[in-house]
Amino acid sequence: MKLSRRTLSFRTILALSLFAIPAGTQSSQAQDITSPPVTFTYSKPINYPGSTYTEVFAINDSEEIVGTYGTNFQLQNGFQEQNNVFTTDNCVLTNETLMSDVNNKGEIVGSYAGNDNGNIEGFIWDGNGQCQTIADPNGPATTDVWGVNDNGVLVGFYTDSASNFQGFEWVNGTFTTITCPNWTNTRAYGINDAGIIVGDNANAPPSFSGFALASGKCIPVNYPNAVSTSAKGINKSDVIAGWYIDASGMTHGFVESGGKFQALNYPGAIATLAFHINDKDQVAGWYEDSARVIHGFVATPKK
Repeated sequence: MKLSRRTLSFRTILALSLFAIPAGTQSSQAQDITSPPVTFTYSKPINYPGSTYTEVFAINDSEEIVGTYGTNFQLQNGFQEQNNVFTTDNCVLTNETLMSDVNNKGEIVGSYAGNDNGNIEGFIWDGNGQCQTIADPNGPATTDVWGVNDNGVLVGFYTDSASNFQGFEWVNGTFTTITCPNWTNTRAYGINDAGIIVGDNANAPPSFSGFALASGKCIPVNYPNAVSTSAKGINKSDVIAGWYIDASGMTHGFVESGGKFQALNYPGAIATLAFHINDKDQVAGWYEDSARVIHGFVATPKK
């Protein structure tokens, strides 16, 4: 089985989601907000050699990058990149592995089309060529792992019997379901070492509301005036990264710190999506160019 939520047209469907995402030319301007006093520089496009698309999802403090690449959205391979050296890693031989986060110990998490059962299962990989399967018992057909902190705590989401998404936290083999009150769907994407979890909620997709879960309370994280916001990553300084859709349907990355938001727009892109952020405030993501080709990138703050 393919990772079907990603082999659909990924130009309109985002990152292991069943919810449609509008695409189109972005404005290079942030909305009417006060931005943090920082600007970002963008890396050259990150493209796995020979691939037709490359998606970057995470970067750790050693600037090790993980993501996914493939050909025509039919084959997906997990990869690592560091110092311009690319390595392919797959949990199974079906070439259906997505690597979504890497911590500062080099532990990598993601999802793969598991064995011959047709299920989508999460995994944690410690660099020895072995993937430990992570399958939430409440959603045995679909478990996606999207975040890992330096304590080895994982977060992600599963699909319940009503086909809704429910977030989870995994600690030493024990699953705890994460739900935010008054929301039908909750997805967890990132966690920092203090245990603060970020993600998104939805009742009527494709409209999302971002959140941060701290001390048992879900706190909204929504880009001002956006029609949809998804929080994807958080670092030790509680800086959050993610993406939002503006009123005209354009998709932008963002960072948030202390309640202040700043848009991230890769130069010349028609859509920019930001995911995990390391403790140096470097943001991993991918963008779509005018030819509708997807490339990875890293945004680095100017000091």
